[in-house]
Amino acid sequence: MEDRSHRLWAALTVLTGVATLAVTFAFQMLPEVAAAGGCWAPGKVVDFELARTLDQLLKVFGPPADACRAPVVTAMDAVNHLDVRAYIPAYTAFAICAAMFLGGRFKKPLVLGAIGVALVALAGDYLETITLLRITQAVDGSTDLLFRSSLGAWIKFAGLALHAFLLSRICMAGAAPRPVLAMLLLLPMAGTAFAAIDNSRAYLMTGALALSWTPLMLVALRDAVRPRRKT
Repeated sequence: MEDRSHRLWAALTVLTGVATLAVTFAFQMLPEVAAAGGCWAPGKVVDFELARTLDQLLKVFGPPADACRAPVVTAMDAVNHLDVRAYIPAYTAFAICAAMFLGGRFKKPLVLGAIGVALVALAGDYLETITLLRITQAVDGSTDLLFRSSLGAWIKFAGLALHAFLLSRICMAGAAPRPVLAMLLLLPMAGTAFAAIDNSRAYLMTGALALSWTPLMLVALRDAVRPRRKT
């Protein structure tokens, strides 16, 4: 029964991870993003999420008379609507399944903690994204909303970093430790710290999540096919 449960959570981790990847690729395939052409760059999304001043907003959208303003606003709204409908639920499901896959039992404190911070990250992301959709309705007159959107963004990123840290602890707490995966799962904490010090290094934060989530999916895939006897 334990093997069956472990294999189930491994499979669910893979499925939700693949769904998260699929939505990630779908962002760049949105018609609105394609229509923005050279005005668009994927880094604009995180720059918008972390923006705290009008100058930072204008770096994302350009001044009111700029030809890029309208297509970038349209593309950003399309990305954020897809974020709300699909990406946030997908990566939250992945985070919860990963905690159960590595931890084995729901009642373990580390597993409960990982699931809890994943839900906090979800709440932060919804706060952030819903606020961003309000900001694009009047870019130049919405600076009073930037504190709320950036707060939500940092709750999200900090929550995901802490979630990865707890997964790292889970990897080393079981009867069969996974030291390599545990080390990789520490990367989001470091990346988030660098980004908090200097927002221009936000790519380290998002890159660290990719570098920790990808091997986690591969380990889950292996265990879904050939599960370990003990976790």
